[in-house]
Amino acid sequence: MPDQRSPLIPLLFLGLLAAIQSADPNISSSALLTAGKALDMGTLSALAASISTFVLAATVITTGMMADRLGRRKVLVAALVLSAASDMLVALAPDTYVYLIGRALAGIGLGAIFGAAFAYVKTFATGKGGLPAALGLFTATSSLFTLFITFTGSSLVGIDWRLSFMVIPALCVISILLALVLLPKDGPRVTNAGPWDITGQILLAAGIIVFLYGVSHATNGLTAPLTVIPVLVGAAILGLFALWMRRKGEEGVFPIRLFREPIFIAAILVGLVFNFSSGVLLLSFSNLFQYANGLKGLSLSLMQVPYLLAGIIAALVVGRMRGAGRISQRGAVLSGALILVAGLALFAATALARPSNALLFLPALIIAGTGLIIPAIPYGGLFLQEADVKHYGAVSSSRTTVGQFWYALGLAGSTVLIDGLTRNAVSAKLGPSAGQELAQWSATGGTPSNSSLLPDAAYAFSSSFAVTMVVLAVTVTIAGFVAWLLLKRYQHADPPAAHDAHPPTEAIRP
Repeated sequence: MPDQRSPLIPLLFLGLLAAIQSADPNISSSALLTAGKALDMGTLSALAASISTFVLAATVITTGMMADRLGRRKVLVAALVLSAASDMLVALAPDTYVYLIGRALAGIGLGAIFGAAFAYVKTFATGKGGLPAALGLFTATSSLFTLFITFTGSSLVGIDWRLSFMVIPALCVISILLALVLLPKDGPRVTNAGPWDITGQILLAAGIIVFLYGVSHATNGLTAPLTVIPVLVGAAILGLFALWMRRKGEEGVFPIRLFREPIFIAAILVGLVFNFSSGVLLLSFSNLFQYANGLKGLSLSLMQVPYLLAGIIAALVVGRMRGAGRISQRGAVLSGALILVAGLALFAATALARPSNALLFLPALIIAGTGLIIPAIPYGGLFLQEADVKHYGAVSSSRTTVGQFWYALGLAGSTVLIDGLTRNAVSAKLGPSAGQELAQWSATGGTPSNSSLLPDAAYAFSSSFAVTMVVLAVTVTIAGFVAWLLLKRYQHADPPAAHDAHPPTEAIRP
């Protein structure tokens, strides 16, 4: 039976759970420089920055499968305990290796937290507007909580980096108590769920970790051994996983048949629009404001707020519009992509104008933030729509795996493109040695000996940023249009809110 209580408070709680997962890597990134110096990480700092993301992407489908079979609330509570313990381990880490172990374990716990929170949205999509409105509230709430938690944790880095890692454990402890009160009890354990497919789980986890490890080193060069070899090996392992899934069929950890389904392909393309763009945008415009406008600290953080708040408001509005039937899934995908493209074009034009006042970027920030979040509402709904009873947890959790792939590619791709164009421009004007000095300065933060390097680098960075925005706009246009065509052709009727309001009882077992 669906949960009969008011869905508002549980949905707000689910947004908090999602925000715990989203804010944790933000806090970790803020603390990494200080922690790296304190623990003398050296070359391991790059791995420390990304290991939790690799492990999260590699295990979230497995933990979704566990939630189906062992009980979603049990797995969620266990994940909260693991996440709290992991970040406490990081906070107390005496050396780099303990730090890495803590961050890796945190990835497992945080992935399971988000997967469970997202899967539970259907359980509480009982209010006006059904699932679309619930997804809108979930997205907006998670974004707002992420903003608050990130700001709190990042602020504590200035006091003590170890203290900043106490924020997530505190929230996890509170969330355990709230979960026991707000979430329905698990039903009887499923006894005929089939094999666990350990081989499939190992192939999937290994392929994702190795592939993303290579992607994370793309900034060293697209032809660098640390980039090429892991990417090729990871792709080969994922190919073996696909072959194994074809052999296992419906008994495998993930229904590989979905990759032939037009609606699932559309969901992956919408993920590109949302996650790939997210990976490109936030770091890119933050770096632009630092390079070209000299923003630091609080002023830099405040410039991100309009971008984030625009997305929060858009999520609430579009969720209600979807719930009221005033905009379809494909309409939200296409309109979101077009608004995002308009924001990217405005970003490029403003950057080329090189304004001395960063506030002139506000229109671009607001439009891009609005357009980015609109496709996120149908994005989540499409994965839930494709999740059958037997694979509900695995398929709903695959949204996170797909998202991590696109986000990592967007982050690495934009960094390679912007840094490469900037170095080439500086080298062309000031000579090859200046380009090398710029690369060293970007990596170490030291003061360049060439006094003309920084102004020229800032000028070149603006042009490189504009080119990247144009490339992203073209990518978003193609992906959004193809997703719209697939939905238009193969989803002849937009799923009514009432139809998608409740999960299969075998999957959630309220």
